[in-house]
Amino acid sequence: MEKTKKIFCLLCAVMLGCTLLACTPAADPAEPAVSAETAAPAVSDPVEAAATADELNALIEQYQAAGDFDGVYRAALKLAELEPQNAEAYLTAAGALLALNEQNEQEMKRILALGLTNAPESAEAITSWQDENGLGAAQKAAFVPDYTDVSQINTEGTTPGNLTNAMKRGYTWMGGLVTSQAGWVYFSRIDNGYALYKMRADGSELMALSSVHAVALNVAGDWLYFANVDDGKCPYRMRTDGTGLEKLADFSCGFLSVEGDWIYCDASTEEYFHLSKLKIDGSEETVLFDGPIIFCCVYDGYVYFDIKSMDEGGFLRIAIDGTGKQQLLTSMPSFYCIVNDRIYFTEESDPTLIKSMNLDGSDITEVYRANDTVVAVNISGKLLILAKGISYDNDGLTLSGAIQIVSLDTGEVVREWETTTEPLSVAEGLLFFTEDQENMAWSCINLETFETIPTK
Repeated sequence: MEKTKKIFCLLCAVMLGCTLLACTPAADPAEPAVSAETAAPAVSDPVEAAATADELNALIEQYQAAGDFDGVYRAALKLAELEPQNAEAYLTAAGALLALNEQNEQEMKRILALGLTNAPESAEAITSWQDENGLGAAQKAAFVPDYTDVSQINTEGTTPGNLTNAMKRGYTWMGGLVTSQAGWVYFSRIDNGYALYKMRADGSELMALSSVHAVALNVAGDWLYFANVDDGKCPYRMRTDGTGLEKLADFSCGFLSVEGDWIYCDASTEEYFHLSKLKIDGSEETVLFDGPIIFCCVYDGYVYFDIKSMDEGGFLRIAIDGTGKQQLLTSMPSFYCIVNDRIYFTEESDPTLIKSMNLDGSDITEVYRANDTVVAVNISGKLLILAKGISYDNDGLTLSGAIQIVSLDTGEVVREWETTTEPLSVAEGLLFFTEDQENMAWSCINLETFETIPTK
């Protein structure tokens, strides 16, 4: 219907233009002829040179084949002047204008996307302009997923290692800062107020996503799920191209994890603290555990989480249907990550030792002992990545003195360098680590080549 209205309006404009041209008074025959010496140069425009309908129709076909809609419009408009009863001429001119309009709209989108990438601090103004001028809705309608095959779609929106690599800011934890799907990496820029960005794994096509600031990032299929920093860390989702922002619930959450059609998170308001699950559209909220928890993440049908309690505290898991709660450790691990059905962790009682155990808490094994306190751990493939040493520690914000990369197969140190960092995130063969000297901006390296990948 909207396109029909556009065509009707454009057709009216074309007919009005033809009418005005037809009413233009003829030249006064009494005016003297222009001499050969002062005559205007010969016309080089094929449309102006065309004198018959056949010539104009031939030009229209030529311009249409070349995608020159400006040429189509001008030739069709002149054809309508020569043959005022030729309805096809009016429709061809109107259709050319419509095509030009669509080309201009695509160019506007390209320019605005470039603006979001190069001027992220103005993302809110650019997004508002898009919405005010109807381009936001057009972008949503034209959504194209980042994956090219359904086999590339995540079944789990993030990894426990990425979600629990968190920093404490005041009374709240900020984790889940990086996730990935189908060769695309989505990340939250700590140095830019947790603004959302995405890029390909080789660092190309880096771009800002909308004007949202977010943590606890999960990507699954067409949607990016997160805790919205701009709205009290309430759970939200939006399309992976930054459109279609939706609020899913009114509670706050620090850790959000997606598996299948469900979201699992630590839900809190002024009245309650829960481990909850809800459908990915925000419906059917269900309480799995009543009480304050942290570091919750779903993995293979269970939600793993920490409880700080004298009675039943420590590290626990519960089935996604709310049954089978099990205490895995009596103390809270400093962090944990789960890879290939093994849980890797350290404990405050022995902070230099990294251990692993089965998903049910059995078979606790020593993995690697560092020569200093381990403050963060993550795993990528066969590489154990740890931040060690304490260069700064204040109310939960602990910065390391160095990063060490260790082979899980041999236990040998592959690479080590000094840096003041805390969270370690991995995605698509990349390591993301923060730099305190640069306002906690991300540094990123390829773990195979150790090449630096730009993130801003």
